[in-house]
Amino acid sequence: MTRRRQSERARQPGVLATNRIPLFILTILALCLLGGYLYLSRLYVPPENPESRAGVGQSIEYLNLQPLTGDARAVTRADLEGRVVLLNIWGTWCPPCRTELPHLSALRGRFAGQEDFQLLAVSYPASQDREDVDSLRTETSQLLNSLNLDLPTYYDPNYSLLYNLEETLDFRGFPTTLLLDRRGVIRAVWVGYRPGVETEMEWHIGRLLSETPSADSDSSAPE
Repeated sequence: MTRRRQSERARQPGVLATNRIPLFILTILALCLLGGYLYLSRLYVPPENPESRAGVGQSIEYLNLQPLTGDARAVTRADLEGRVVLLNIWGTWCPPCRTELPHLSALRGRFAGQEDFQLLAVSYPASQDREDVDSLRTETSQLLNSLNLDLPTYYDPNYSLLYNLEETLDFRGFPTTLLLDRRGVIRAVWVGYRPGVETEMEWHIGRLLSETPSADSDSSAPE
């Protein structure tokens, strides 16, 4: 055997070893990616179906909201008869509420031509002083001005609505948004804010508005 062939054979094991290195690295990378995917999939919790939350199918029997800012007028349960209503419970001190508010205002604008739709944004104070409506009005007005929003807002005297919701839908905090059909029945509930939830709300609102009053009165909300 010539010296050249001996040299080539001597190098062959080294060549094979270097061919194994990329495969080894790819295997490690694949395992890392798989592990990362499994870890993240355990952390991800899909949003809950707004039509299956506690309180859906229940009625709002009592409502007495008073004007706070803008051209809001006093609203009672009877005033909402025959209307699809998006009822938003929020506070100026709540970061997710402040993030959500511009989207709700835009949502109100998209349904401005629908006389049988109404958005009720009910502002609550951070303190427990329910009688200090002037401070609540000032704080709410300042926030709306800072966000450049023209949105009528309301307040809940004596927290009567809030107490009712605590019993009806296991109220968990701010913001909470309810969608009521023309009979005042809760058809969907959103707790908290996540990006894009306003698109989901818009779809549900449009669906209820497309129902004829007779179909709405005969429809049965989830038990």
